[in-house]
Amino acid sequence: MDSFSALNTSTPIVFSHGRSVDTDDAILLRRYNHFLGVSSESAHHYGHDHPEAHHLQDQIALGVDTHTTYSTDIVTQARIWLQTTRLKLFQAVTNSWEMPANSPMSVNQAFILATFNGARAFHREDLGIIAPGAKADLVVYNGDSPNMIGWKDPVAAVILHSNVGDVEHVLVDGTFVKRDGRLVGSEIQDINRRFLASARKIQSIYEEMPQTIVEGEYLPGVPYKPLDIVNVVRGNTTGY
Repeated sequence: MDSFSALNTSTPIVFSHGRSVDTDDAILLRRYNHFLGVSSESAHHYGHDHPEAHHLQDQIALGVDTHTTYSTDIVTQARIWLQTTRLKLFQAVTNSWEMPANSPMSVNQAFILATFNGARAFHREDLGIIAPGAKADLVVYNGDSPNMIGWKDPVAAVILHSNVGDVEHVLVDGTFVKRDGRLVGSEIQDINRRFLASARKIQSIYEEMPQTIVEGEYLPGVPYKPLDIVNVVRGNTTGY
């Protein structure tokens, strides 16, 4: 894109996933202020990793990717990315028979990726923050829920302990879309009914499709390789 002068624009560009980046990519993203949209849970689910992206977190925002496959909330993505990054950098030390003296990434940094950096990726200074003149997009957590009670650091509580059930209120541009733990709107029941009908229709189509036989090569010179199935129960069955 840089060779076509496509990066030199004020229009924000978000590169999906950022599976493999190098120093040249980092230089260009920082020079033109464009972002990677990293979906850690998606990458792991499909057998991918982000081996270099942790070096470029100042130009990273978090994404969800496939809403129909796993969790869809950004906090979960932030938690998975935080712990994955910690593991990667911890192992770089422990694999050399040394002991880490500190944590390489904080909950506050994960929170920034989930909020402020998401706004920066779209060049929006009025999102991702609570400040005068910003959009009134607010998420209010119930700090007295069973998994949140006893917190001292609110950021740590949200990033490490919360789930979507702890979200008490949500305002978008100052208007409630969730209040007292329930979605707001007279059309919610009708939306749910139509969604379920669509879901059942799509599921039935997939159930009737013949199952794909994975064999041969994915690409020339890249053969499919069956994986060993792990065992989680004793006896003649695996639990799979």
